[in-house]
Amino acid sequence: MPDLDGNIDQGRASRRILAGTDLSSRADRALRRAALIAAKTGAELLVLHAVDDDQPRRLVEAERREASAILHEQVAALGQASALPILPLIEEGDPFEAILRVAETWKAELIVLGEHRRRPLRDIFVGTTVERVMRHGRCPVLMVNRAPAGPYRQVLAATDLSEHATRALHVAVRLGLLDRARLTLLHAFEPPGLGALALADAPPAAVAAHEADAAREAAAALAACVATLGLPYRPEQRVVAGRAAAAIVQAAEQSRPDLVVIGTAGAGFLRRAVLGSVAAEVLAAARCDVLAVPPEAPEYARGRPPVASRD
Repeated sequence: MPDLDGNIDQGRASRRILAGTDLSSRADRALRRAALIAAKTGAELLVLHAVDDDQPRRLVEAERREASAILHEQVAALGQASALPILPLIEEGDPFEAILRVAETWKAELIVLGEHRRRPLRDIFVGTTVERVMRHGRCPVLMVNRAPAGPYRQVLAATDLSEHATRALHVAVRLGLLDRARLTLLHAFEPPGLGALALADAPPAAVAAHEADAAREAAAALAACVATLGLPYRPEQRVVAGRAAAAIVQAAEQSRPDLVVIGTAGAGFLRRAVLGSVAAEVLAAARCDVLAVPPEAPEYARGRPPVASRD
């Protein structure tokens, strides 16, 4: 349990989950999902709300008091189903910066956030709190779009056969997100040489044969990758020709999974560039939950946690 100062007993648990909230209904879904994961994995859960400090101090203090009351009520409701502490924390400043700062200090294993606000233009999505945390952070992020109704039952994991995609899948396993789920591994490929065939005005039969050969090669590569994963069961395997982002979005629309797992970088690409294309496009379009895993995350050793709010 926390001590009188709100500090976490280092001997109680080494697994930690950070849930960010703006106190909205979207965030409430994220808090409930975070509580389910924490209860399943035996992790401590810290619920964070950031108060805008770019305003007169009296307004900051008033907003802090109001937010603290709501946050403590939410935490009390979540704590009824948890054996480990669920701690509220109020920070001041930009939510994006507060989330990354606390996640780093607290050595969080997972950050859980509510869905981004959907807007008419997809480009406006770039720069939201969720995307910025995923872009700049070193911790896996779970974006929760749906109200949780229990464990995930159907999971779609995208893979480019790289070590980054494999690590994303292993993170999902470690967090217990696949324990009761039907898992589908999706590999999107672009058949090489189609442009040359088009320039040569190749007959449709030749183009189709070329695409079929490429599909067989992609399926074989995916099967070889699956054999090295060490999963307790054999997942369903799908190969799709086309751009990765479009293929993932279309597959998610067709199969309606509860969760999509994706790495935020692929082999041979700069992390930020890939997040700005494949992962960001999937995040903007997804109607289900999305687990985004960075290519390299620190080892989450024990560290001193922040002091929980006692407002």
